[in-house]
Amino acid sequence: MAGQLPHVLVISGVSSGVGKTSIAIGIMASLTHRGMRVQPFKVGPDFLDPMHHTLACGGIPSVNLDGAMMGRDGVLESFSRNCRASEADIAIVEGCMGLFDGRDGHSDCGSTAEIAKWLHAPVVLVVDAWCLGRTAAAIVHGYASFDPDIRLAGVILNKIGGESHAQWLRDAISSSVLTKGVLVLGCLPKSVAVVMPERHLGLHLPSSETHTTIQHHIRLLIDAHVDLDTLVSRTEDADSAVRAPTSALSLPVLPDTLNCDMSRLPPVRFGVAKDDAFCFYYHDNLRHLEAAGATIVFFSPLHDTTLPSGLHGIYLGGGYPELHGSILEANKSMRASVHAFASGGGLVYAECGGLMYLANTLHDGHGGSFAMAGLLPFDVTMTPRMVMGYINASPSPALASLLRLPINLVLKCQQFHFSEATNDVGKPVEQLGPTGVGIGWTGVAHPAFHTTIVRSSSHTPQSSPEGIVQASTIATYCHVHFGATPEMAPALVAAARRHMRYVSLEATATETLGATWTTKDDEDGYTTNPSVLRGISEFCTSPAWLVRSLPKLTLSLITATTSQEIERQVQELHATGLRDLHAIDTVSLQMSKPDVVFTQEACDRCAVTDSALLRALDAVGLADVTSTVLCRPLTVNDMLSQVLRLAAVVGESRRGCILHAALTRRLQVVRDLIDAENPTKPRVLGLESAFPLVVSGQWLPDMRLRAGGVEALNESYPGCPPRRLQWDEIVAASPEVLVVACCGKSATGSAKEVEEHLAILPGFWDLPAMQTSPPRLYVVDHDLSSRPGPQLVDGIEILAALLHPTIEFPCQSLHKVVLQFVGPQRCLNMAEYFVPVNIKVGTKIDATQLETLEPSPIATSPRTLSPIQSLPAPTIATSQAPPSGAFPLAVSAHVLLSWNHKLLLLSGDTSPLDDATNLWEADVSLANDGAPSSLLVWRPAPCTAVYGEAVPTRRSNHAAVVWGDILVAFGGWDACGLHPLADLELLDLTTRCWTHGSTVGRPPSPRGNPSMVLASNRVLLVFGGWNGRDRFNDVVQLDLTSWSWSTLSAHDELHPASPSPRTDHTAIWWPSHSKNEHDRSGDDIMVVFGGSDKHQGPLNDVWAYDPSRAGTVDAWEQWICTGEVPPPRTSHAAILADSHEIEDMDDEDDNDDLASERYRLLHRVACARGYRQYVDPGSGYTVFTALYLKDRACCGYKCRHCPWGHKNVKKGVKNPNPNLEW
Repeated sequence: MAGQLPHVLVISGVSSGVGKTSIAIGIMASLTHRGMRVQPFKVGPDFLDPMHHTLACGGIPSVNLDGAMMGRDGVLESFSRNCRASEADIAIVEGCMGLFDGRDGHSDCGSTAEIAKWLHAPVVLVVDAWCLGRTAAAIVHGYASFDPDIRLAGVILNKIGGESHAQWLRDAISSSVLTKGVLVLGCLPKSVAVVMPERHLGLHLPSSETHTTIQHHIRLLIDAHVDLDTLVSRTEDADSAVRAPTSALSLPVLPDTLNCDMSRLPPVRFGVAKDDAFCFYYHDNLRHLEAAGATIVFFSPLHDTTLPSGLHGIYLGGGYPELHGSILEANKSMRASVHAFASGGGLVYAECGGLMYLANTLHDGHGGSFAMAGLLPFDVTMTPRMVMGYINASPSPALASLLRLPINLVLKCQQFHFSEATNDVGKPVEQLGPTGVGIGWTGVAHPAFHTTIVRSSSHTPQSSPEGIVQASTIATYCHVHFGATPEMAPALVAAARRHMRYVSLEATATETLGATWTTKDDEDGYTTNPSVLRGISEFCTSPAWLVRSLPKLTLSLITATTSQEIERQVQELHATGLRDLHAIDTVSLQMSKPDVVFTQEACDRCAVTDSALLRALDAVGLADVTSTVLCRPLTVNDMLSQVLRLAAVVGESRRGCILHAALTRRLQVVRDLIDAENPTKPRVLGLESAFPLVVSGQWLPDMRLRAGGVEALNESYPGCPPRRLQWDEIVAASPEVLVVACCGKSATGSAKEVEEHLAILPGFWDLPAMQTSPPRLYVVDHDLSSRPGPQLVDGIEILAALLHPTIEFPCQSLHKVVLQFVGPQRCLNMAEYFVPVNIKVGTKIDATQLETLEPSPIATSPRTLSPIQSLPAPTIATSQAPPSGAFPLAVSAHVLLSWNHKLLLLSGDTSPLDDATNLWEADVSLANDGAPSSLLVWRPAPCTAVYGEAVPTRRSNHAAVVWGDILVAFGGWDACGLHPLADLELLDLTTRCWTHGSTVGRPPSPRGNPSMVLASNRVLLVFGGWNGRDRFNDVVQLDLTSWSWSTLSAHDELHPASPSPRTDHTAIWWPSHSKNEHDRSGDDIMVVFGGSDKHQGPLNDVWAYDPSRAGTVDAWEQWICTGEVPPPRTSHAAILADSHEIEDMDDEDDNDDLASERYRLLHRVACARGYRQYVDPGSGYTVFTALYLKDRACCGYKCRHCPWGHKNVKKGVKNPNPNLEW
């Protein structure tokens, strides 16, 4: 049922105490026992009943649906999301109290009836008939007619005295014209074996064997006395389409986090207390925390000795700590661990029972007193007085500051408790005003909330302070539903991030964090906490206010100062076998105890690499509790995205958005000024080293383009890697502007490098840049452009002023050092003639002016296409290089995939065997100027590999899929196209790091040209392919949880009920698309089309494989197709469009001369590699190449696979294809 919502049934009662919960649990258990997946729900805020539901449904968590707190959309969103998550066959909703009982007496708000109407669900009414006769019919009539929008599916009569009593009641209901249409679904006899004991908050916890036994008896009772088949059939009229909420089916998130995927941030480990003493949690609360980026780690204050390691936050829910006071008191080490965590600044969120545990002492009301964690300045005492009701709570100033919540936010919550905060002699700490309303708690400086009780009267209640905020600890009696207040979970996770410990070994990250923490947020006005940064690398020099007092945890082993000496020293270090060019102070690293370390993997000379850091963390025992964040922006847009990401990592998403917007507006100003003047754009060449000659890449070409220049070198484009080049390439490029920013050097240092290494080269003084007066040769301080942080925008503004001196740009950082050469031609002491540039500065544009500017696509972040947007009319996407001309080499037998609005090309056959680029990417959401376009801008995606692994394997005709952020590649042919492969290799697309796939079980045999599909996001299915001799038709499954291979369908050439062994076919995974459960097409299936077998050649048959029927004769089913059936074909492509149709892309068929283009490419590749003959992977024929035929004449026997026509030429055909030129 993953593709649609299940049928739903509401179990309600005429009042509390009629056996509704027991019957609901029994129905859930009986349906589960029948093999159905039951998603349980509970109406209202109750915590205990859902625990029984979960046990009855085999562990599927029960979820609260509370209309009063969550509202209609919140209820429908939770219902839909949880049903889809559990892939439920049916949903059972247990009501609360009587069917129409809710928050007040004049509406159905908070009632079971309200939920039933929102879900359009039929209701089964439970009636306690122990003392009833014909009156039961009157009661049923009243409930059936009270609200015409309620559809009564039937009644279950409970506590029947015997069969005669049951018949009496059936007759009473069927004999009345008012109730004869109401079905009696069951009559349950009274049984002491199924009485479930209760406590003041409802039933007892379902943890003992007694409760398991009771549930077993209830199930047997239901099976014997309730017509379950009829009951289930009554749900089939429910229209699932109307149960979709008006908003998108996704967990709500804070607006400030929309630009950053929380799942790609370092996890925030939230310890959640879970045992018999702490068990009151809304299931949705935990899911909302996970959606906001939390990793849930359960622990037991009763049984564990200390908190789990590496926690960043603690969630202490409600429960029954008063029943376990002696055990909690005896567990001194856990109490001390919690106290130390909170005292050390860790975030603690405690509700009700959690507040009790954090108090000094717990008094049980019967003379017993138990020491608790001792964190809060009061005791708690059990009383006979119950506090119960819905609460509207607004955050106090202290809570709003801690969690960055709006001060006027209203949180929907509820209270239900028998304890109260007291002093050490049992007197309540709550102080009352003259009107009897609470005005504060004694000894509490900062309350958590200002609360008001939700009442039905028109009288507006006064608010009173409640709970406590103490440092980073929040304790309250309020149970907040995070689904009702979607801001709460992201706020808690972000607050935990703001109290985590960070180390930055990457200068870009340090600069970005400094800019984020100093960004003004006039709306919230809260201060930041830069002290969470505990250490930096020696290259982190900006901003000065942040880095001056921080310990430096790294030391470069490169001591040379000139480019030539640096190069020599690096080579010497590498020659000794030394991998890491930076030493890490592991003692200081261990003392800083970082939760997150910012690092990089792009350059081992510039900073510590991620792999070196991981080894250091492992050496000091921090590898398991410390996350790393790789900083690897390649373009200015990447830098802007990194601003959002790093800000979110440290819990400052809002400031990150403000900083991102400010930087984007400044870039827009530069572009608008250039567009308005439309000046001639000079050819610019940028160098980052004079010895050896290295042309700058990555974000630097992007900076030059945005500043109004044109790249002088065709091979330079935004995101390209820096590369060494020959001097004659620079001469041939004829740059009109030369910008030198030597890595790690000041402008003065770069000037000396120019004098020593460039000025002496032939043709230097003849470059167009040196022929102007003064020459357009600039040396720039390294800091201005070497770090892809916010300072790049400063660099773009200054560079624009250099390239277009007649335009006045509003430069923000004129203190940056830029020097221009003004000396005579061919002077010897060249460095002495570099002088500071006098940059014309335009009027600075203030923030209000900037906000009125219309943003241009180049300055905005990539768009995401909403699933509900209609797709534009089809267009032909022109695949081109960036302005530099970079483009994937001519390629065949490759794989094209999509991931995060990008196309990924995983290489196959290319002409040069030494082509090292394995992966290319094209952003399909933007053109090269940021606007939506049919132009595909390709760029290579450099990848690394896990140390010591020789991956990726060069291959062609392989299969690959994307699973989340992992690219999985399997099979294919080796680099020479001679040997089939069975290698499984994985590429983490977030870190661009390859590794081999470690699996168990028997993998598929080596094969090329197989298909592979991702099934239900849980398994991979490999089908078909060939090894150069045999074709296959087996189906082999890889479980992505256990990473184990298993054969679902063995290779069988003669089996009539399966497709023939084949290769060069296509396969797609087709999720359930039929609402008719008796229709075979409603299963999740793999669809296979075309290919070739050894008997018929190209094929056009269609087969469907159902993995759920693996091992049976009907696992495979051949589909009979009508309409314009495609002709037989191989080496084609197919996609699933709009979840209901398969689109096939033509390639090779029996009579298609267009396939000659493919043959030409195969032949060119073979000749380029020096092959005299090769095996065509599509047909298995041996083909002679032009290299062979140059040495000897064609045999003239009209081969069936003649190289002159490169087709399966029929016998008797005398004339080859004259249009093919080899």
